[in-house]
Amino acid sequence: MIERENIKKQSIIGLIWKFIEKAGTQVISFIVQIILARILIPEDYGLIGYLTIFITLSEVFIQQGFTTALIQKSNISELDFSSVFYINIIISIIIYVICFWSAPFVSRFYNVPELISVMRVLMISVVIGAFSAVQTAIISRTLDFKKSLYRGLLNIIIYGSIGIILAFQGFGVWSLVYARLVGALAGCIVLWIVVDWRPKMCFSIKRIKILFNYSSKLLGANIFSTFFSNISTIVIGKVYSSIALGYFQRGQSIPQTIMTSIDGSISEVMYPTFSLLQNEKVTLKSALRRTIKLSIFIVLPILVGLLVVSEDLTILLLTEKWLPSVPYMKVMCIYCSLWPFNALTHAMNALGESGLTFKLLLISNIICLCIMVALIRYGVIWIIVGSIISSVIYYYMIMRYVKQFLEYSLLELMKDILEEVIISLLMGGVVWMIGRIISNLYFRFIIQVFIGIIIYFFMCLIFKLESLYYFYDLLKRRR
Repeated sequence: MIERENIKKQSIIGLIWKFIEKAGTQVISFIVQIILARILIPEDYGLIGYLTIFITLSEVFIQQGFTTALIQKSNISELDFSSVFYINIIISIIIYVICFWSAPFVSRFYNVPELISVMRVLMISVVIGAFSAVQTAIISRTLDFKKSLYRGLLNIIIYGSIGIILAFQGFGVWSLVYARLVGALAGCIVLWIVVDWRPKMCFSIKRIKILFNYSSKLLGANIFSTFFSNISTIVIGKVYSSIALGYFQRGQSIPQTIMTSIDGSISEVMYPTFSLLQNEKVTLKSALRRTIKLSIFIVLPILVGLLVVSEDLTILLLTEKWLPSVPYMKVMCIYCSLWPFNALTHAMNALGESGLTFKLLLISNIICLCIMVALIRYGVIWIIVGSIISSVIYYYMIMRYVKQFLEYSLLELMKDILEEVIISLLMGGVVWMIGRIISNLYFRFIIQVFIGIIIYFFMCLIFKLESLYYFYDLLKRRR
């Protein structure tokens, strides 16, 4: 058992490096996507959107299957690592073969002939990812996220360079496909260089079965969660069009980019940290509370501000051709504001209750699907509304068990984040009123962003917000 202070120190260092990786890659990705969105048309993004569910589900099998067990299991051996490496490759090849032969059926389902070749080429990235999944697990297990920084930065730089060059050359949707493949290959090579591990010529089906017992319930929960969270792309693509799907994808991209770079960094570090603290419930509860408060403190004001300035931001960055994506962006800001509560799921999984979280996710996703079916005829935006409702129901259900296992109640949770929520909403209100006064687009946007930042931190200082001082202390410890 790693000593508590050592765990805390590793978590802080890991969080800093993970945030640098996520923030760095997402900033570059954001710039790349702006350039690509100005060149490409909504239909190009819609074609990739049709295949999102296949890509994400495949990645769940590889990145969150046996590799999750490598992170959580306390005693691990070289035989475990090598066995998972080979089984991941086998699974990825099986997945690719299934996708290759099912491509014509997918194409006929959407009535889009181009999907056959796009799907067959794009899904090669799943096989590439399988070759570095164990290295990713080793980084998470040791909290050595500095190494994943190199992979992330090189991946997005190469992806962006290839994508932009091909887009300018008129490759259309293929600029996105080829860029993804080359970027994935570059990231895989980097991980093989920076992680000092190589697979041995050994394999044990017995070890695979043991690891599967660790990860099967969590894998099942992630599969269902990923499927239901991406089923909207199937419904929109089938009921509406690739253009509508392109606007939907673009509308959710900026809020998701923010959450991936910030809250995603916190989540990826805290899951292995929670696993290390699974036998110290008092410490685990404290870590859980601080994780949620810190995440809300950072992401909520950004999402509130984005919701207020979303229309101006879209015009400035993406041009007016993407204005139909603004309503989706606004509702996605509300949906993404719930992401910090995923820490509750990580804590329960770290306690070995992945079966319970799977059941709760299944219930909430079925509710989400029912809401989606009932409301889809009223417009695409109601799909996101259904996701918000089902997420609230899920977090309410899981809080009952968090209270049982960690003595952390819903009332305590609400008290923990109340100040952050109030200050964020007050800031958003002021920024919105400023937008009603100033007419010039460029000047209005600059003033809103500047005033929003000043007001938020000024109110944090006035109310002596605990999260502000903890965030400052976290940065100071890194030095």
